[in-house]
Amino acid sequence: MQIQELLRLTHWFQENIVDEKIPNYYKNLHNKMNQNAKSNNNQPKQPFEQDKENLLNALGTINLNSLTLEQISFLEQLEIIVILGQAGISNIENVLYENNLDIATAAQKIGEFSSKIANAQTTLSEIETTLSKSFSLKDDEELPEDSVLMRVYFQDGSAMNNINDFKKLGAAWYDIGRGIAMAQNRSPEDFNIIGAQKGSVIIEMAVFAGVATSVSTILLAGLKVAERVLEILKKAEELKTMKLSNKKIEQEIKKEADKEKESGIQNILETAIEKIGLNAEQEGDKVAALKKSITKLIDFTQKGGAVDFVQPEDDAEVNEDGENGIREDMKKLKLDVQEIRNLENKIKLLESKITNAR
Repeated sequence: MQIQELLRLTHWFQENIVDEKIPNYYKNLHNKMNQNAKSNNNQPKQPFEQDKENLLNALGTINLNSLTLEQISFLEQLEIIVILGQAGISNIENVLYENNLDIATAAQKIGEFSSKIANAQTTLSEIETTLSKSFSLKDDEELPEDSVLMRVYFQDGSAMNNINDFKKLGAAWYDIGRGIAMAQNRSPEDFNIIGAQKGSVIIEMAVFAGVATSVSTILLAGLKVAERVLEILKKAEELKTMKLSNKKIEQEIKKEADKEKESGIQNILETAIEKIGLNAEQEGDKVAALKKSITKLIDFTQKGGAVDFVQPEDDAEVNEDGENGIREDMKKLKLDVQEIRNLENKIKLLESKITNAR
């Protein structure tokens, strides 16, 4: 994670968690529940319904979709990602209602949540204090003004485990970059590699804002296709659990899923051609390269690879529109990334339902 990216996370936490009083709401709920757990039978119980509602309402306003994958990973390391947003609401409701826990055990669980939020607040505050002495959000001069940092995660089925994987995935990303760049009268060299990280191989690139927006648009459209395909497959699994004697219906549904996937790539291509303004008859080479790019990018992500973008914190960091429309590209990219995060979460839920139905 970049220093500026980490600083932005500390600011996000302050604005969305601390300023919204979420640590206080967790603490207040725990104190009331703990007091009830320790009280004698003849002592009146402290009502905590309002404390619970305050916490749940505040958690419901949190939007994690604006964060990068590295920022989300950092919150996971702090063990708070599952007690924020909708996940936090679900976990609290599980403790209070669904697990039939006694008041003492429930209070202990809420206390653990409260401690994790408090510890994360302390950690992020210390990081912000330390880093701000030497860095600011405006210090990052590594990227040109018209570019975006794009990270490519080679993981799961798209991991680089040996030199053969390196060759194959390198060739795939050459085709991905070439097709998208050609469609905008640019070249593969506009995907500038500026760094790499260990673990699952992560390549960092400085990419022209318009090119990055094309990548995000394809990713978003590909996820929408994946969501539709999974919805269809979910119906097939539901039919299987009903143990119907007629297997033809189930087979037809699965065929429909395959057709949806095939037609989805063509629809993405046609939309991209129209948006970029390509002439399919006169620029057939660009169309062919773009189709290959779309196909390989979707294949890369469906096998487990991921692409992420680090954008300016807000529009104030982007200068007024020049002839290339940089500001509009940045706005579109930011909206795409948030919707991508939302769809990724939906797809994970669908995949879990399909697995559980088998």
